[in-house]
Amino acid sequence: MLISTFEALFKYGVKYFEGLAIEKLWKEHKEYKIVRLDFSEIKPLFGLNKFCKDLTGLIIDKFSSLGFEYKSSELSLFRQLSSWMEEQEPSSLVILIDEYDAPLTSCLNDPILFEQIRSLLAEFYSVIKANDSSLRFVFITGNTKFNKTSIFSELNNLKDLTLDVGFGTLLGYTHDEIQRYFLPYLHEAASTLNISDKELLEKLTRQYDGFCFERTASKHVFAPWLLLNFFSYPENGLVDYWFESGGKPSVLVEYLKSHALRHPEEYSREKTISLSELSGSADIQTVSDLGLLVQAG
Repeated sequence: MLISTFEALFKYGVKYFEGLAIEKLWKEHKEYKIVRLDFSEIKPLFGLNKFCKDLTGLIIDKFSSLGFEYKSSELSLFRQLSSWMEEQEPSSLVILIDEYDAPLTSCLNDPILFEQIRSLLAEFYSVIKANDSSLRFVFITGNTKFNKTSIFSELNNLKDLTLDVGFGTLLGYTHDEIQRYFLPYLHEAASTLNISDKELLEKLTRQYDGFCFERTASKHVFAPWLLLNFFSYPENGLVDYWFESGGKPSVLVEYLKSHALRHPEEYSREKTISLSELSGSADIQTVSDLGLLVQAG
């Protein structure tokens, strides 16, 4: 949703945001060339060669709509892409990358393939870094912060917002927003369940308000997907819609295939994880179960 919002703003301005806060805050008045890449579409489920073809196809498809022409008989794809970016006007490109780590987290149980995929992706990010003068805005999402991918080492002009206090409420609804914008839905759902508004809000808080995205842990937010589904079907009760919809993170599934876990009882107890471990770059050998549980929500 956040990636889609950026895409719409850079493409159409505030055309679709009338009456919202962003209408007065948005300062851009020019058109940009926008590249949106969803790396969850190209997981290496069938090996390195298939992934190379999928990555090549994705990049050619998304950049060709902006004028990039790939010639198979000449230099490599990345060299050609770099040359094309060099020719673009300064600050004219917007690159939006969703789930940058999906190809990596899908092969956590295969160290050799993991390293091969990481090296390949590093080439792509190096192209972005080398041509940053052509970029107006770059935004990247993902669950896990892997080192040596050239994102956090070579793309050192990016700012990691993961635990930034200023963005702690960006990816969810706060208590104030629920009571300000969803009051009619809250009242209707409470009536359906034959409880008071206050009692329902307490239940919603226990069930859907456990997400925290900033280092002081003082700001919690409701998960939009869960809350909106509940308000749509309050008669079903407080269902775990995220997991019901197939939301089990593949990163956890892959981790389980090749890593030993603690005794099941351990996961019912309160756990702590240091900020340095949570915010630092991980490797396939050092990524932890607790870190993945936090990062995957």
